[in-house]
Amino acid sequence: MRKFALLVALALAVGACQPRSAPLMATADYEQQVRRIAAPPSDRARLYIFTGKHQAHALLTTYTLHDVTADLYVDETKIGTVNPKEAMVVDIVPGRYSLHWLPLNNTEGLLLKSKRFETEFAGGTAHVLFANIEPPFGPEIAPGIVVTPTNPGPANNVIPPLFKIVRPASCPPTICLP
Repeated sequence: MRKFALLVALALAVGACQPRSAPLMATADYEQQVRRIAAPPSDRARLYIFTGKHQAHALLTTYTLHDVTADLYVDETKIGTVNPKEAMVVDIVPGRYSLHWLPLNNTEGLLLKSKRFETEFAGGTAHVLFANIEPPFGPEIAPGIVVTPTNPGPANNVIPPLFKIVRPASCPPTICLP
């Protein structure tokens, strides 16, 4: 655990100094459409991916938002990058996918190995996901709420204004939908 705490501290220190990616910002129309987390049409699944949390201190169970820019991967294909305090919203072809993230431009996962999150994304569902740093495993995609037409989620189901909405920069049409 001590070795992991040292690796997380190193990754966060590097993350605080790392360059940020130039985000592909959502248009005002798209942002207005997706700021409220709701089920999309049945021909797509919608992912809301936020930079997430990390354990603030190895001995405490206190969590804070981490400051590491995340390169996001779906089935080993990089779809884009999300900076701290951004939420990537992407519509995908319904199906089974494996997701993971690595720190910006860290294609080999040299600092931290990324744990894969695999699940079925059904059409007409919206999934809130978080790019967390979780001890002792490191980077992980953690699931949040799932919104469906029959389960609309919490009453105030809106992306907080603190988060800018971004789009994927390079997602192939075999995965992402316009």
